[in-house]
Amino acid sequence: MENFLLILAGGKGKRLWPISTDKLPKQFINLFGNEIMINETIRRVEKIFKYENIFVIINEEQYELAERYIDIKIPRENIITEPKARNTAMCIFLATLKIKKKKGDGVISILSSDHYIEDNNKLQKALLNAIEVAKSGENLVTIGITPTYPATGFGYIKYDKYKDNIDYYLVNEFKEKPNYEKAVEFINSNEYVWNSGMFVWKTETILLNFERHLPNIYKFNHILYNAMQSAEESKIVKEVYGMVEPISIDKGILEKADSIKMIKADFKWMDLGSIKDFFEMHPKDDNSNVLLGNSITNDVSCSYIYNNTDDLLVAIGINNLSIIKNNNVCIVCNNKNINEISKIYEKLENKEIYKKFM
Repeated sequence: MENFLLILAGGKGKRLWPISTDKLPKQFINLFGNEIMINETIRRVEKIFKYENIFVIINEEQYELAERYIDIKIPRENIITEPKARNTAMCIFLATLKIKKKKGDGVISILSSDHYIEDNNKLQKALLNAIEVAKSGENLVTIGITPTYPATGFGYIKYDKYKDNIDYYLVNEFKEKPNYEKAVEFINSNEYVWNSGMFVWKTETILLNFERHLPNIYKFNHILYNAMQSAEESKIVKEVYGMVEPISIDKGILEKADSIKMIKADFKWMDLGSIKDFFEMHPKDDNSNVLLGNSITNDVSCSYIYNNTDDLLVAIGINNLSIIKNNNVCIVCNNKNINEISKIYEKLENKEIYKKFM
């Protein structure tokens, strides 16, 4: 049975604006490490997947970027495009059918292109364990991350601590992103892990679960599958996408399915969903600053500075501020308000005059 990798890479990274923009979203930027985020994801697991079995799904508007920047060893026909965003359930459904049509049945591992993972060896070990569990039956397998602090930006998984198998735990419940008090409660109970959004299952297993739990998506199974690799494919996919409601794979299937298995992992992990997450993953200097790009500072503490321009940014006598300069945009805000930047982006979307800054 072949092993396939699917990388979800279709987002626009709105909450990372103006570091991430419509013209160059976060998955095509080097935010850490040595390469753009999609290629960092490929590097982490290229030892356990053949390049011809690695697939990437993106928004069709991003195809030119994907063709230009994704590792040349990935076949261009393995770049799957969506006509519009319909959340992760439809995204995974379409990609599963494409992989099945091109390669046949197998085990699909699903990773996101916007994750930071520190220990590749531990990730590979967790994935290989998950693949074996997925192969052993009709199992939906997820990878849970041992939490290190009461995070409010991640979902959680409640699991059965008294596992009856050395390879996995049984999942009891998926939890939405909690408030701080609830996150502390989760951590103190020792019954929860972070939901990493990494999944492994056989093609026939996930399709069976679409049939059971998302029939309004599964009903398009035959029309999509039969249209693939034909002249009508693009037209049919667009028509179907116009008829389905957006829903996440978590809400649509995982919260409803029985006997979900969880591989527990303890590597350092972060879902780079926001500007604050981006700064938090970088080391601080002796004054608790994160300074990235072309800047000179004096008497600056507990501040975040990012300057991705040729201009010099000078900061003097500030504390607890964020300064972000990119794409002809300069943002200055208090650190406690940093995640409110996404609200400014929403205002720009409604005014044509500001579209060039997005």
